[in-house]
Amino acid sequence: MKNLLILFFLFVIINEYIVAQFVSRDSKNRARINNFNISPFIVAKDQDSIKIITFLEFPYSTLQFIKKENRYIASYQASIGLGIKGELQREHKDWVDSIVVDDYADSKATYKSRKHFYTFVVSKDYNYHITGELQDLDTRKKGTNKKDVVLNINNDNPILLKPNFLMDLSGDWGFENGKIPTHGKKVSELGRGIDLNLSGFIDHGAFQIEIFITNTFSNDSLIIKDEYQGEQGYFIQNIFIPANIINGIKNDFTIKISQNSRTDKKNITFSILKAGISRHVENIDIALKQMRYILHDKKNFMPDKSKKKDKEKLFYALWKDFDPTPGTDHNELMEEYYRRVAYANENFDGWQPGWETDRGMIYILFGPPDEIKRTNPSMSSSALYQVWSYYKVNKQFVFKDQNGFGDYRLNNPLNYLDM
Repeated sequence: MKNLLILFFLFVIINEYIVAQFVSRDSKNRARINNFNISPFIVAKDQDSIKIITFLEFPYSTLQFIKKENRYIASYQASIGLGIKGELQREHKDWVDSIVVDDYADSKATYKSRKHFYTFVVSKDYNYHITGELQDLDTRKKGTNKKDVVLNINNDNPILLKPNFLMDLSGDWGFENGKIPTHGKKVSELGRGIDLNLSGFIDHGAFQIEIFITNTFSNDSLIIKDEYQGEQGYFIQNIFIPANIINGIKNDFTIKISQNSRTDKKNITFSILKAGISRHVENIDIALKQMRYILHDKKNFMPDKSKKKDKEKLFYALWKDFDPTPGTDHNELMEEYYRRVAYANENFDGWQPGWETDRGMIYILFGPPDEIKRTNPSMSSSALYQVWSYYKVNKQFVFKDQNGFGDYRLNNPLNYLDM
């Protein structure tokens, strides 16, 4: 069974890669100019206003490079604009610049990028929209991205704004010198740790900040509890979190601010991209349970009371047996498996998580079907059916909607046990 799954997954991965090569070059060129990110970060400036520090970032591969002598050059124009939500743009910042590289491979790099940022100072009483534009000055192609900044600030202090993660990087990035903000999504290198940038609005007097963390090794553990003095109607505080505390794949922080018997809190997540683990895996406990479709002993492969460190070791060991390229950090089968799990959770959830549904199980094991046929209710039957056909492996699965609310179950599931 295991060897058949490995061969099937490899076939799917290789087949999808080959098909991707036939996507027209023109459609890729049209799409890539939109391949840039707009990232706003908010910080209190004074008791009445905030700063929206907005980054526009794009990989080199977004632009068309032109060879000039022994170099490759791409010229572009970028802009960030801000307006009150529902109204016209009020303020914007433009940049016109070029990127010059010596190596052609660098011109196609997705891991090398150019960043621009601008700080908008605005009233805290409104919600805002931000528009980013990027134009390739050689091809004249233009891309646009938009982001909303929804503050929803009331007048009842204390108020905690959305926290920001700061990491070490030389230069001025709108925060403390040498600190750059990050959304904390799949960070690969932590260094000594991170700074948690907290800000908001308070009354005069003492206030307290508490920080809790939940991850593979901790469950809602209090890691910071300090008291501060508020004198200006607002506060900004950077709190250092050592790397040894942020030791889970997914680290959920809860930050609470308390003053005068009132409390406000925010939740924020910092996730780590660990070598050898799929980018779709955020929780080892859940990821182990999701392996049940490819494990022979589905009930007893892991004791319920195993320590969290032991579970992570077990996770690595199990997937090592499924790794088609054990000499590398990247496990193609794991990546494909949990990509399918993520798709199932997004598309087949209902009474239970998508990966636990019958359609989720079949999708995880066999991937997207070659054909889906859907039946409509008729006079003789009010039931809804879906028929999934897989021509390459000569299999067909029939799902019946049990109650008319999308709860599709395998019709005669016993017929499918020998897969």
